[in-house]
Amino acid sequence: MSACADASSTSGDVSERYMARASAANSQDSQLISSAAPTAHNGADSAKSNAANNAANNAANNATPASATLPTIERDKARQIDAERRFAARVPSAGGLSATRSRALTLRDCGIDGSLMFARDVDFRVTGEIGFMIHDMAATLSPTRAGQPVVFDDPTSTTIHVHRGHVTLDSAKLSAIFNRYLFQYQGSPLRNMRVVPQDGGTLRITGDMRRDTWVPIVLSGSLSMRNPEQLVFHADHVEVAGVGADTLMRAAHVRMADLLKVDTPIARLDGDDVVMQVAKLTPPPTLSMTITRIDTSAAGVRFTLDDGSLPKLDWPATMPARGLLVQGGDVKFMRSMPMNIDMAIVPLTEAGTNPAANASDNANANANADADADAPFVLDLYHYREQMAAGYLSFDETGALDVQLPSYPALASTAKASQTGSAGGIGSASARYNDSLLRAQQASLAQARTVWQYVPRNPRMASAPRATPVGTRAAFAGRSFAIPGSALAAKPNDERHSQAPAPLIHVQNVDFYVAGRIGFHVRSLDAQMVPKKPGEPVDFDDPNQYDIHIIGGEVVEQWPAMAALFNDYLLDYQPRSLNDLQLKPADGQLEVSGGIKLWNHFPGVWLPTTLSGTLVAQDERHLVYRPTQVKVLGVPQAGLLRALDIPLASLTPFARQGVELKGNELVFDQYTVFPPPRLVSRLASATVTDEGLVLKFKHSGTAVARPPAGAGNSYVWIEAGDVKMFNSLVTNTRTYIEDSSTAGSMKFDLYGYRRAVSKGTVRMGEDGTLSVDLAARK
Repeated sequence: MSACADASSTSGDVSERYMARASAANSQDSQLISSAAPTAHNGADSAKSNAANNAANNAANNATPASATLPTIERDKARQIDAERRFAARVPSAGGLSATRSRALTLRDCGIDGSLMFARDVDFRVTGEIGFMIHDMAATLSPTRAGQPVVFDDPTSTTIHVHRGHVTLDSAKLSAIFNRYLFQYQGSPLRNMRVVPQDGGTLRITGDMRRDTWVPIVLSGSLSMRNPEQLVFHADHVEVAGVGADTLMRAAHVRMADLLKVDTPIARLDGDDVVMQVAKLTPPPTLSMTITRIDTSAAGVRFTLDDGSLPKLDWPATMPARGLLVQGGDVKFMRSMPMNIDMAIVPLTEAGTNPAANASDNANANANADADADAPFVLDLYHYREQMAAGYLSFDETGALDVQLPSYPALASTAKASQTGSAGGIGSASARYNDSLLRAQQASLAQARTVWQYVPRNPRMASAPRATPVGTRAAFAGRSFAIPGSALAAKPNDERHSQAPAPLIHVQNVDFYVAGRIGFHVRSLDAQMVPKKPGEPVDFDDPNQYDIHIIGGEVVEQWPAMAALFNDYLLDYQPRSLNDLQLKPADGQLEVSGGIKLWNHFPGVWLPTTLSGTLVAQDERHLVYRPTQVKVLGVPQAGLLRALDIPLASLTPFARQGVELKGNELVFDQYTVFPPPRLVSRLASATVTDEGLVLKFKHSGTAVARPPAGAGNSYVWIEAGDVKMFNSLVTNTRTYIEDSSTAGSMKFDLYGYRRAVSKGTVRMGEDGTLSVDLAARK
């Protein structure tokens, strides 16, 4: 019962966060975006900050206006883009903390250095047991290199500035810091350290010290602050080899520093005091914190942290009951970088296990939850990828996301790591602390990056018909100049760029809608999404920003969708000569019926009209409809018109982007007849069938995407290149989209993808691959 109640509570927290975010988004959408006050740790000049904010506002507000001359579909999309850009350009302020924009907003950079972080009831581990239990905390995550994102995979990239909070180090954590970090190095004078906090405000430290041989030692004393940067353990009682040594040491004027040589970058012996550097007590990331109070009991050492910048800790409206909230700045996870982030990291809910996971995964998650629903939520920074791969993400339509993770000890990988000893290691003598922890983490990161950054040697840019193909062989031979659609001279470890060419996409058995009812059924299609401005990522939200170059494949423009193309898009203007067109096949030809007004206005009512004729591919780009029969009010008119040499175009003028009535022929331009993005293709054939108009495309010879093994029968696969979806930039992407709730063809709406994805789940593999399931979350 308690587990179910906790699950219900957690599920409610998620709903409340979505409601709070929606309210905040609506509030921001109704007012001008203004610059925010700088944080205590941001020294950006106010004028520079204001200029950057103005540039961001201009970028957000200078989107193509929803002009009345555009079709409704494009006007609605323009309004949607405007709202999304305003949200992306916001300057977060929460819990008494504010971010500051120092650079202009771009598709690769939100222009804000650092992120606001709030944490509550999180057992935060840097690695293993090294870490601290966060009861409550407000902090700022600052990149160590200006202009770069906070990188979860690289702890050296970040400094955590703690403004206010309370944390506890229990016996296990204190022992891990002493035994596995401070004194776990070659030539260390201490080993087998164990630290036990005791009621009364004292610590008992046991271990072995080197005196020609290893001798047991016991130290008892208190912990205090010497100054804001230094923590001091003062030994009041000393036992050596089980014998009290206090009296002898006082009589002989011997201090601990005379018995032990401890002088490391983190700790040193000064008389009977062990002096420790607060900022270096744990492996990176660097901790910048001011300890104002220390309370020691059998439960552990509790630190009160306060740098004086916050009078009190106010939780933001979207703060989860248990977990972390990160807002503002760019934060990168493997391949993915949420920009101007709004992210909650919470424990995987007991009743809300991932509906996209298989049955065994959910069974394991439920078993772990049932084992101890009240167990601490453990987040292990150096192993977060394993937690991420075992959890899932969910977006809302604004781009804010919730990340649900299992607690790290619940993963089978933790037991495996313990058995193999991979969590161990000894530091170098020169470092004089256990630097092997970071070396192992950085080696793991380097190995992972080779996977994330790998680009096949042979992909080429798709090119328009009759245009000279643009090769990329030189770029992949190691030269630094740019290729169209790729990063401009991207550096090997540039977190905002990849060296990959424009994204490749493979669509298999999908009802692919561009907007509303307009689209086609894709039997199988290979294409490349090419940004119009070289060096930019493909912005999924802005269909005018990129083109789709079709490499090869086959689609069916079903007749209802083709009718929608006319009625919802091509005929969305006044005055017009055609109205309410319906299409159907008839004996191998195409029959089109609808209303007609001669010369766009005569007569004042629509005259029922039926046309019948052939629809063929004229060349690699154009389709031509040639009516052989014309009936107006049921009376045949084609013969009369031919006898009088009167073309249809003179009676019913019709010219829109992508389609035009020329003489007696209706000519379609496959590049531009659909709403954006532009579809660049090489038509091989067009066949009228009962199902719809079957279009086959010639293969361009360009390399195609390679869907992963085990791909289903209906999916979208995006590979290589940099893609921006929601407010997240994915570099050298690998994204798989399916709908596990349907056995047939998945429906995918390009203009409405945010709405569809926000109802489903996203999983992130340890190689950074994103698996998007559009099936509705339970």
